[in-house]
Amino acid sequence: MAALGLSSLLGAVPAPAQVDPFADIQLRQNQFRQQQQLDEMRRNQQIHQLRSQQEINQLQQQIDQTRNRPSDQLQQQPDASRLQHQLNQFQNEEQLKRLEHERRLNQIQRDLDRLRRERQAQELQRQQQIEELQSQQKRNDIQQELDKVKSQK
Repeated sequence: MAALGLSSLLGAVPAPAQVDPFADIQLRQNQFRQQQQLDEMRRNQQIHQLRSQQEINQLQQQIDQTRNRPSDQLQQQPDASRLQHQLNQFQNEEQLKRLEHERRLNQIQRDLDRLRRERQAQELQRQQQIEELQSQQKRNDIQQELDKVKSQK
């Protein structure tokens, strides 16, 4: 009877041959894919930041040129100041978004639940795409206002 109880106990515990030999490999592959996804999101964010900064620098140069233009300087000064304020505010908003994205990426990276991590990464990626479009629209709006000011001689 004791032998029967022991054999049934041994049957309940999986023998090393019964354990999935690929489970560790699959786990590592999933971790690697998730790390690649997070790294790609960081690269995309950096590319967006570089493009955005280039456009902001161009806008800044145009604002400076408008401000320093000798003709109608009194009339364009308030417009240039207003545009400068908008550009500064936009840069501050962009910096806050960058910090928030980085915080969320770090949070996702630390999360141990694979499915939740994937879902959060997808959500962050969608949010970044939306914010990139919104940022582009704000830069375009500032550019349009700047063009109006420059055309008002």
